[in-house]
Amino acid sequence: MAIKHYVFNRRLKHRLRWRFWVLAALAFALLYFYWWAVGSKVPSPAPTLPDAAALLQPRPGDLLGIDSTQAYTAAQTDALAKEDYGSSMPPVATGITKYVFHYRSELPTGEDITVYGRAYLPTVPRTNLPIFAFAPGTTGIGDECAASLEKPKVANWANYDSHLAAYASQGFAVVTTDYEGMRDSSRIHHYMVGELEGRALLDSVRALKHLPAARGRLDTGSVFLSGYSQGGHAAFWADKIAASYAPEIKDKGVVGFGPVMDVKETLADVTHGANINWFGPYLLYSYSDYYHGQYPNNQILVPQFLSTLNKDVPAHCIDTDIIHWGHKPDGVYTPEFLQTLTSGQWAGTPFASFGDDMDKNAVGALSTSSAKRINGGTQDNVVLPAQQQAAFTTLCRSSTGPVQLAEYQDATHYNTMVRSFSDTLAWMHALEAGLPQASNCPH
Repeated sequence: MAIKHYVFNRRLKHRLRWRFWVLAALAFALLYFYWWAVGSKVPSPAPTLPDAAALLQPRPGDLLGIDSTQAYTAAQTDALAKEDYGSSMPPVATGITKYVFHYRSELPTGEDITVYGRAYLPTVPRTNLPIFAFAPGTTGIGDECAASLEKPKVANWANYDSHLAAYASQGFAVVTTDYEGMRDSSRIHHYMVGELEGRALLDSVRALKHLPAARGRLDTGSVFLSGYSQGGHAAFWADKIAASYAPEIKDKGVVGFGPVMDVKETLADVTHGANINWFGPYLLYSYSDYYHGQYPNNQILVPQFLSTLNKDVPAHCIDTDIIHWGHKPDGVYTPEFLQTLTSGQWAGTPFASFGDDMDKNAVGALSTSSAKRINGGTQDNVVLPAQQQAAFTTLCRSSTGPVQLAEYQDATHYNTMVRSFSDTLAWMHALEAGLPQASNCPH
């Protein structure tokens, strides 16, 4: 009986197991049929790829196009650099390639704009090139005055090709900007608005990283922000806003060649011998548009220049500014305004709001850790030495990095870059190598 019972149970289990698998196969078939007939006809939700989507979003510093490329042999590079640097030029062992390009920048309002720039890259197959980001001095406000359009043999605005070739020939990846509004028919260049200048310079560094010829060749840990005159103002403003606007850019140093550090003082210095009478008209044209300022222009400018202000400013580049506005402040400004410039007492005058807008753009104190250097000339009659000395004192008190002021005897505003070239190269190379730099601040 036990054997029969055992055999019966085995046969029962076998039948149950067989029936289970048949039912399971039938259920699977029904589910598959249901998916084919119904489920596969329902569209699946679109996949979310946040990283890929983010790459498609416009970003400040996007490279929007390369407009031209020009290669120079080592001999041609040497000749170009020597146009301004002459016998003071160290030996040139490399050619360079110059790129004109345009890139994206962003206004404080969040609006995207297009800015033009140039890059000068050594042709030697070297990697880890330190970056020399340069902002040019005033070339004008009109689109035809953009620094990238300069033709020194026709109108020499400073011969920036020569200056930038000099640094590129010494092993730097050089990039420079035209500033916001230049070569842009939809807007004017807002002259001496520090935030916009600084953004344009920082975004040129970002764009350089996207340039195909620069990829894999840059030492992004050795970035130097620099500029001449207006460009010095831009460079120090770039250092000022880098942590908030471009935190990935860690500049080792910032250097100004005859830099504008205080806009109001630069204008006021026309009463102390500064040969810069065009500066006030430029500011009125720029600030009245950017800040929507209702300035009393009829109490600032003499009638000769009042009625044609909006036509004159964009029509003249820096090579004709002095010819047009002349050498005498009282030929441009009213006695009442000159009195305010002389006294420095702006509060309670009709010019107070204009003064406030200039104050917004002073470089002022900088608590950044970058090394800072001001190169000035004792015979500078555009940005007077007293302004740079005052700025030096302010930086000494506020900066957490070393600060230097170098004053070159008998140097003018126009040759400060040439006179300070060797010292600036040595200063940057020392910082690149991690060597400590001492401040020469007064005790």
